[in-house]
Amino acid sequence: MRSDLNVSERISALGDEISEQFSDLDPQDPAHWPPIPRYTLLVLVSLLVMALCWYFWVSDPYGELSSLYEQEVQLKSSFSNKLVKTTYLNAFKHQRDQVRLQVAELERQLPEKSVTNELLAEVNRLALLRNLQFEFLRPAATVVTPYYAEVPVKFSLVGAYHDLATFAGDVAHIRRVLHLQDLSISSRADGLLTVAGTLRGYRQLDRLESLRQGTAKAVEK
Repeated sequence: MRSDLNVSERISALGDEISEQFSDLDPQDPAHWPPIPRYTLLVLVSLLVMALCWYFWVSDPYGELSSLYEQEVQLKSSFSNKLVKTTYLNAFKHQRDQVRLQVAELERQLPEKSVTNELLAEVNRLALLRNLQFEFLRPAATVVTPYYAEVPVKFSLVGAYHDLATFAGDVAHIRRVLHLQDLSISSRADGLLTVAGTLRGYRQLDRLESLRQGTAKAVEK
């Protein structure tokens, strides 16, 4: 190529030279082609071979590798979530044990059916100690729940205000679950007060009641 040509002339001359090399090629004898067509054919054949290799040998393993990579990402995410949960597992177990202890303590405070009358006798004794007098102390119908039985006791109690307040404190300190509910207070002509309400106690279910509750649960399921 002449050195006295400008850029455009050089490009034009190069194009003519390449076109000339691609003219009159013998397809049966590529080994004797000019350099540019020969190297171009070599590059095209190499690209074709690479594409065929990819299609027949690499594409399936690559797809499998991509699938395995997605599974790895999912497993890592699942592991991270479970790891966060396990960090709180010991705290949850401790809370569960504490709740079980509290439930067991409350269950121990529930008297059996045979000692319910003794509990009422204790309440009457505390009233007498505070110079109070029951006008009546009358158990109502027992309410059976799935885990315990409620024993409401209607009462009417007469006494001085201070003694009544002290009696309420005494009832609260009994190691049994007892609640004073639905209280109404009225004054008397002699200066004393009459307190009427419900003393609600709780007891364990007896064997027959437990069987009935178990049967009811089975029917509901």
